[in-house]
Amino acid sequence: MAKKKKKLTKAGKLILDLILVISLSTAAYSGYRLWKETEKYRVAGKSYSDINQMVAKKPTHELIDEGAQPVPKREIDWEGLKAINPGFFAWIELEDSTIDYPVIKGDDNVWFLKHLPDGTYNDAGTIFIDVNNQTDFSDRVTVFYGHHMLDDPLMFAEVENYKNQSYYDTHQKFLIHTPDAEYEMYPLAGYVTSGTAGYVQLSFGSDEEYAAYVNDFIARSDFVSQETFTPEDQILMLSTCSYDITDGRYVLIGKLKKVSGTY
Repeated sequence: MAKKKKKLTKAGKLILDLILVISLSTAAYSGYRLWKETEKYRVAGKSYSDINQMVAKKPTHELIDEGAQPVPKREIDWEGLKAINPGFFAWIELEDSTIDYPVIKGDDNVWFLKHLPDGTYNDAGTIFIDVNNQTDFSDRVTVFYGHHMLDDPLMFAEVENYKNQSYYDTHQKFLIHTPDAEYEMYPLAGYVTSGTAGYVQLSFGSDEEYAAYVNDFIARSDFVSQETFTPEDQILMLSTCSYDITDGRYVLIGKLKKVSGTY
């Protein structure tokens, strides 16, 4: 004889209903968090795509001086860019990557970590120069900061690709455009460090101190560069997040060379 199924008590039904409500609420909240994360990436991506379309064209190659090698010349509407934010002073790009952004100078090293150029709050932020640097690249070390957004290639995410020798082998030159000059940056070294490690230094008491600072980067580097360094060289540092360690940073340094403009 088949056993009769036991009916749930009122208390049992209430418990099952509560479990169902909690499960649905958890799923809804998880879905909202996922949407919120992807939405901020979408907003930031569209913002920079719009800026790119409004003020910048892909580079053409032209002869700056007769008999010289063709130099990449980016057509940028600097007046239009500064109308978006007067702090813009440069543009950085790395061919065959998503790095193709204007660079801004703010009043500190905090605001543009969490704000787009128009002031909109967004975790993607804006690529910015260290507030203590000169925008004419006259410092021995110039630092650009940019986020590495988790699971998204925005901003400086691809800088961390230099952990692999093969990436360096195929990406040996950054282009830096300004209203008055064109620069190239040739990577020298890159490695993971901590945000509290004091890796940023902008002034030096001697050539020897400067050389020791740069050579320490080279000794720690994830890749072997084809470039050599002397104290006469200027350095451009790109600093971004790394998720390898707590409060991690991936720091890439390279020789900065002016290839056209006023000397």
